Amino acid sequence: MTETLKHFIAGQVRVFRKQRRLRQAELAEAIGRTPEAISNIERAKSLPALDTLIAIAAALEVPIRAFFPDDGVAEDKSPNRLKLDAEGAAILRSLSDDRAKIAIGQLRAMAEA
Repeated sequence: MTETLKHFIAGQVRVFRKQRRLRQAELAEAIGRTPEAISNIERAKSLPALDTLIAIAAALEVPIRAFFPDDGVAEDKSPNRLKLDAEGAAILRSLSDDRAKIAIGQLRAMAEA
């Protein structure tokens, strides 16, 4: 459970940071941590403490619940798949309604192919 959660959180932190156009060093400075700490979180080398995750959420202006999967963490998914799921969910949340409809339509077409 901990390993899969680390990979999901890693993907979310990376996607939200990039959406804000922040470098790891900038996020680290904003939350009073080192760039290495952010790198370790984003590479799923470490699971952030709750206070760190709260600070990251505040700095990136996202709710803390965005760092946890809606349907729990599936143990049978690869770390790469968890990162991809996290990235896809974060991107979808950032789209306008019209663009989200287009993206969902494209995903449906790919799934049916």
